[in-house]
Amino acid sequence: MTDITQIKIKLADRADDVAKMLLPAGRREGHEWRAGSIDGDKGQSLGVHLTGNKAGVWSDFSTGESGDLIDLWCAVKRVSLVEALDQARAYLGISRPQPYRDPKPSYARPPKPQCHAPRGRVMDYLCEVRAIPQSVLAAYKIGEDGDRIVFPFLLPDGTLAMAKTREAVDGASPRPTAANCEPVLFGWQAINPNGREIIITEGEIDALSFAAYGLPAVSVPYGGGSKGKQNWIENEFDRLERFEKIYLATDMDEVGEQAAAEIASRLGRHRCFRVKLPRKDCNECLVAGVTEDVIRDSVATAEGLDPDGLRRAGGFSDRVVRLFWPANEERIGYTVPYSALYGKIIFRPGEVTIWSGDTGAGKSQIISDSVPKWIQEGSRVCIASFEMKPEWTLKRMVKQTGGVDRPVEAFIRETLAFLDAGLLLYEKVGKSDVEGLLEIFDYARAKYGCDQFVIDSLMRLGIAADDYTGQEQAVFKLVDWAIANNIHLHLVAHSRKGGRDAGVPETGDIKGAMEIGANAFNIITIWRNRKLEEITSSEGGRPTMTEEPGVTLNIAKQRNGDFEGKVKLHFNVQTYQYFSGGDNRRYPRCYVRDDRENAGAA
Repeated sequence: MTDITQIKIKLADRADDVAKMLLPAGRREGHEWRAGSIDGDKGQSLGVHLTGNKAGVWSDFSTGESGDLIDLWCAVKRVSLVEALDQARAYLGISRPQPYRDPKPSYARPPKPQCHAPRGRVMDYLCEVRAIPQSVLAAYKIGEDGDRIVFPFLLPDGTLAMAKTREAVDGASPRPTAANCEPVLFGWQAINPNGREIIITEGEIDALSFAAYGLPAVSVPYGGGSKGKQNWIENEFDRLERFEKIYLATDMDEVGEQAAAEIASRLGRHRCFRVKLPRKDCNECLVAGVTEDVIRDSVATAEGLDPDGLRRAGGFSDRVVRLFWPANEERIGYTVPYSALYGKIIFRPGEVTIWSGDTGAGKSQIISDSVPKWIQEGSRVCIASFEMKPEWTLKRMVKQTGGVDRPVEAFIRETLAFLDAGLLLYEKVGKSDVEGLLEIFDYARAKYGCDQFVIDSLMRLGIAADDYTGQEQAVFKLVDWAIANNIHLHLVAHSRKGGRDAGVPETGDIKGAMEIGANAFNIITIWRNRKLEEITSSEGGRPTMTEEPGVTLNIAKQRNGDFEGKVKLHFNVQTYQYFSGGDNRRYPRCYVRDDRENAGAA
C-alpha cells in the first residue's frame, strides 16, 4: 500500500523529525513544534502536534490555515498534492511496488470532437430535463454536436483520452467516438488537483449531478458490474493514490453493488465508502428535488466497506450490556444443577466444552445429570452416545430426572414425557465420521431447534488414537460448526491420567492432540476418589451419601467466564444424581412432580 493513507500514517509516526525538517527555525515546546508561519519564521502562532492521536495535526492561528503533515508539506514547499506525496515517499523511503505485467496496451487517441458548448437541444435536455446547471456543464467541458451530447474524457493534464456521445433523450446510451481508446474516469477536468476526497459514480450525468450539489465527482467509463467493467482501474490506479477518501456512489441496484465491491477491493477498502442514496442514482435525486443537505448527509454518513466480521467496538454495545445485565426473559446459556457452581459456569451458544477424565470417572453421568436441568431451563438437547444404547442412557436419566431409584411404570412414562419435550437421541453405537454426524446435527438443529449437542465420545469419531492431525481437523470442524450454528457442543474426551493416585486432571491431560484442549472454550475434568469409596465400603457403609465428597469437578478452563477452580461433589448411587456442598442431599431433585412416595416400587 503506497497511497496517501500510508504516507499520512508514517509521517505522523515521525512528526517530530518532519516538523523540524519543514520548519527548521521553529522549536519544541512541550508536545508541540512552534514556528511563526509556514515560511519558517520564528514565532508562536503555528503549532504542530508531535505526539498522541493528534500527531502531525497543525494550525496557524494567525492565518487560520490548518491540516495534517501532508498539507503542511504542500504549504511549506509550495508544491501540489501529487508532488508532495512523491517527495514524502522519497523522504520516508517508500517505493511503489512494481510487479511484472505485460506491456501496457497502445491506446489510440480519439480525434478532437467537432462540437461546441451546449446551446440548443442538448442545453435544453441537460438543464431542463436533467436539472444540470450551465456552470457544471462548463466545468466538465460538455459539448454539443447537433442533437448529441459530447462527454470528453480528459486526463488531469488536459489530454483527451476518449470521448463518448449520446442522444439528448431519455434512455439513450453513451457510446465511444473511437475504438481502442484508453478507459479512464470521466470528469478529471472538474476536479481540484489538490483535493483529497472524490466521488465515483456509475454514469456521466450522475457525476454532473453531484457537481450540481457542489460535490466533486467522476464517473466510471463503462457502467456498473464487476470484473472487466472496471478494468479502467489499472489506468487510474496511480492517479487515485492521492485520495484519502473515495466515495462510491454507483447505482442502488445489484450491478451498482457489484461495481462498488470490485472498486473497493482494488483501490483499498480502508479508504472506500459506499454512499446510500434515497433514489436509484444521483440524477434521479436531483430531478426529484432531493435537497443538498440530504445528499451531503448521504456522503458524510457513507459506510466503510470493511471485510465481513470487522466492526468497531461501539457496534457491540447492546450485546456487552446484555452480558452484564441480561433481560429477565433472556438466557445467555445453560447451567448445572449444583448450587456451588451457580453463576460460575455457563454453557453459552457458539462454544464447545470438553469433558475429560479417566474411564468411569463420571463424565457422561454428570452430563446426563445436567440434561433435565437444561430442559427445565428451555434447552433442546441432542445426544450422540456411541458408547451406550439410547434405552440405557434413558434408564439412567429417568432416575436422575425423577430422583427415584426404582420408579413405577406410570412414573417412568411421565418422566419420559418430560424428557421428550427437550431431548433427542441419535441411535447409533460404534463409530461415526464427523461429516456424517454433523449432517444429523444439522437436521436436529433445523427441524427441532436443538441448541445443545453432546458427542460421547471423541474416540468414537473414527480417528485413530495416534492420528493427531485427524483429531485436530475434527475439533476444528466441530468448533466451526458450533460457532456457525450458534449452539453449544459438549464433547467427551478421555484423559491421559489413570489410576487411583493420578489426581485431578488438568487441561494438558486430555488424551490426544494438544489442539483438542487449545480450541475448546471450556474444559471440565472429572475425578473420582476411588480410595474413599473403598474405605467407606470396608467400614460397612455405602458409598451413597458420604460425609466426605467423593467426586471433584474441575473447571480447568473457561474462556468467556470468570471462574476456574474445583468443586467437590457427593454422589447418590440410587438416583445417579450429584450434589455440591450447598445442596439438600436428603431430598434428591425431581423435575416431574413432588409426590414421589407413589413414584417408586417398594
